[in-house]
Amino acid sequence: MGRLGLGLKMRPLPFIPAISEISGADAREIPGLEAVVSYWTQGAFSSEEWYEEVTDAWGTAGLVMKRGDEVMGFAVYGPHAYLPRADLYPVGPLGSDAALLAYLEGDPRARRHLLVRVARDLKTRGFGGVEAIGSDLGLSRHIPTRFLLENGWEPLRRGFRLGLPYTLARADFGNTVEIGERARGLMGRVKLPVLGGAPSPVTLSPQGPGGARMSPSRRSSGASSGRDDRRLDDGGTPGA
Repeated sequence: MGRLGLGLKMRPLPFIPAISEISGADAREIPGLEAVVSYWTQGAFSSEEWYEEVTDAWGTAGLVMKRGDEVMGFAVYGPHAYLPRADLYPVGPLGSDAALLAYLEGDPRARRHLLVRVARDLKTRGFGGVEAIGSDLGLSRHIPTRFLLENGWEPLRRGFRLGLPYTLARADFGNTVEIGERARGLMGRVKLPVLGGAPSPVTLSPQGPGGARMSPSRRSSGASSGRDDRRLDDGGTPGA
């Protein structure tokens, strides 16, 4: 029986991490995703409802990185109309040719991989860039501004909400997207294909799908609820 006959155990081979699209069917199985979707939609959707509706109307709006069954990180992005909390930050206007990256979860390496895959997806769909509202203090449910700038994003505008600083940052899509490989002390470059005839980004009304969930009155009530917003913004712990 060779070495196995000596009672030695074979070590299982590690799974190679894989990145896949988030669907409504598996949204609830991703730890932390429900809280992020609820925050950026101001409680208008559950994660399952949001992904079913946005995917049907707009296309892929999230990616998850897994090693086997272990979730290593995820990305949430989409059109501004489906992420109404973005309207509460005084850093606009948001670009009409860009999607909004709301959040990245995972360690720095996982987030960099997800950042590149988000850019690749949006570029091939005809978007001119991707934007994010970063937290200068690294508050929860936000991408730290420092992480975005270290990975080649450009700061556009800075503003304060409830006394806390935020920065609107953007990555334009050219022939390459630069990502910071801080762990290895160098700047990596991930080449993206230049595709012809890509579909134009879908334009949605500011009220979202049919005006049912994202009505102006709903968003106005969220903007005027200073007590709830302060709890959400000030109560976050540092870090992503």
